[in-house]
Amino acid sequence: MEYLRESREENYHPVTRQRNDVIYDSNGRKLRHVSDTIGRYQVNSCSFDGKANVVIDWSDGISSRFSKDWISKTFSSWKQPKIFYEPWCGLAECDVRNSENLKIDFEDAITDEGMSRSILSLYKYGILLVTNTPTDDKGQGIAVLASALSGGKKKDFSDSSLLANYRAGGKEMVLKNGTDGPLRTLFGKVWFTSSFSQEAGTSNADSAYTADSLPLHTDMTYVSSPPGLQIFTMIEPAERGGDSIYVDGINAAEVLRSEDPYSFHILSTLDRKYQSIDVQTGWHLEAVGPIIEVRNGAVVRIRHNDLDRLPDLPPYNEGDDQKTYQDFYTDLASAHKKW
Repeated sequence: MEYLRESREENYHPVTRQRNDVIYDSNGRKLRHVSDTIGRYQVNSCSFDGKANVVIDWSDGISSRFSKDWISKTFSSWKQPKIFYEPWCGLAECDVRNSENLKIDFEDAITDEGMSRSILSLYKYGILLVTNTPTDDKGQGIAVLASALSGGKKKDFSDSSLLANYRAGGKEMVLKNGTDGPLRTLFGKVWFTSSFSQEAGTSNADSAYTADSLPLHTDMTYVSSPPGLQIFTMIEPAERGGDSIYVDGINAAEVLRSEDPYSFHILSTLDRKYQSIDVQTGWHLEAVGPIIEVRNGAVVRIRHNDLDRLPDLPPYNEGDDQKTYQDFYTDLASAHKKW
């Protein structure tokens, strides 16, 4: 009942949708109470109004209406949280190109319907092939695609949305008051994996700028909250080689949890440190986090890059001996190998 009482429409500002039942001292800004419903209000009656709504009359004389559909959905998500994610394994390029869920044309992706479809596919599968993306516009098409997949749903104002700007004939890749589009990092905005194409002052101290193959990894492990979505665009196919290999990291983590719970426990609880240093531009970034991030029992993120990972130290405890430290490294090496 406390949840329903706090979920009353009247408890939320009609425009900001922020709670307005938070009472605080206007001088000291100290919180007095939030709703203060626990055990305070009782239900006098509960009935249907004939319009698919449940009407609750509270002991303080207030009535609340909740749609039966909202109550049903809320109860279902409480009982068993909905997981959009669907694991995949062994996908070949032909599988992706022939899939209705994993492929979309660029011009379709930047329509209102295409944006919704693309975001749903990314949430569900974690990967999406966008075909016919412009490659002769110095990255504008990529920035526009990033705009379509980020920010608010409505793309009406060309001063704040790159997609709206693009639809109006604009050529910008960054807007002064932009609310969507690519995240700016030490590498710039849309960036190229060739140093001669980079803007002055941006970093190219990364193995991505080499012609060497790279081990499986996630990017920007050295920032506290790595990007949840990355867009890679092939400008020109290589005559030989150049293949990119993608792995469903969340599925890999679930397989590890099933086959080796102890290794999963180690990799989901041990914080590991990652860094990026560029002496020429002065960047020095470090962040920590487990390889497998778990929230409420579900795997939500993978942070894995052996090239950026610093050496591990065992947790420090007074009285630990050499065997304790050796066991730490032995178990960690075994878990990492299993991973």
